[in-house]
Amino acid sequence: MKRFGLYFSAVWILCRCCCLVCGRDQGVCSLGKLLTRINLITELQSEILLPCLFEAALTGSNLNMSSLAVWNHITETTDGIVEIKVNDHEIFWNNRGNRIKAFGAAAASGNFSILIEDVQLSDLGLYRCELFRDTNCSLGYKEINISLAAEFSPLNNWQLIVAAGGGGGFLLLCLITVCVYWTWTKRPAVDALTYTTVVYEGLP
Repeated sequence: MKRFGLYFSAVWILCRCCCLVCGRDQGVCSLGKLLTRINLITELQSEILLPCLFEAALTGSNLNMSSLAVWNHITETTDGIVEIKVNDHEIFWNNRGNRIKAFGAAAASGNFSILIEDVQLSDLGLYRCELFRDTNCSLGYKEINISLAAEFSPLNNWQLIVAAGGGGGFLLLCLITVCVYWTWTKRPAVDALTYTTVVYEGLP
């Protein structure tokens, strides 16, 4: 009877430990939790790395063999891109004509980043990398917003040329006006001097 009691106590303690562990792990699951958000600037036809690192301090969970990341492009709709699993092959839903690269081998170290090559206008916008401990346990997500580097468009260049031409034309007009005004104001004095000289020389 005593041995049975000890056996029962051991089983009960083991069950309690399992419940505590399961409860603690379940507590880290947090659907819709924003972990970090960054803004990146790029240029068309270039390449850009979208970082997504598994950080235990942010997620509240350690990396395990069931950990994975899901990438989505958030526009008017949600466009699924790729699912990257630890020590497993990535599963692409849309690799944009093979322009999006994932690094499955790096996932074992918690690196779920992706690379976009030959950036197009359609690639701009908000991306979301959601981290999972397993399929049904989201640890939160990271957001990366991609925007185009500021540069002069053909329209802006044309407006700049027109503005510069208009300013130059205005200055030229002012210069011509000043010259004409100066010429006409000085001319009567010159004519009077010439007339006086001619009359004086004609006297005996």
